Amino acid sequence: MGKPLYIKKSKGRGRGVFCRSLICKDDIIEICPLLVLPSADHDLVTHSHLMDYFFNFSKEDKMLALALGFGSLYNHARYSNAAYELDMKNRLMTYYALEDIPAGREICINYACETGIDFTEWFASRNIVCKQV
Repeated sequence: MGKPLYIKKSKGRGRGVFCRSLICKDDIIEICPLLVLPSADHDLVTHSHLMDYFFNFSKEDKMLALALGFGSLYNHARYSNAAYELDMKNRLMTYYALEDIPAGREICINYACETGIDFTEWFASRNIVCKQV
C-alpha cells in the first residue's frame, strides 16, 4: 500500500506528485501496474505527446509501458528523492524513497534511472526546457 499522494501544480513543471505525510528513506511509495504496448504501437506513441508519459519496457523489442496510478506523472530531478524499479515479469513499477521526503514535498525520479545523471537530451528532444531540481 502506498503513501497518501496527491497532484498539484509544480512551479515551472506543470503537474507534480506530492506526499501528504512523511515518507521515510527506503519506503515503498507506490507499486504501479503497467499497460504494456506491443511493438506495433511504438511509432504511433513516439510521434505523439503521449510519449512524455511512457517508459521503455523493452527497448530492443520497441515495447513501451504506461505506469498506472501516479507512476507516469512523477517529474524528473537530476538529484531525485525517489527511484523506481521495473518488474518485467509481473509488469509492475515500484517507486521507493531514496531519502526522507517530508509532507508537502514533490516526489521526483531521475528519468535516466540513476540519481545525478543529467537527462537534458530527453527534454531537448521534446523541445522542453529542463528545470533541474
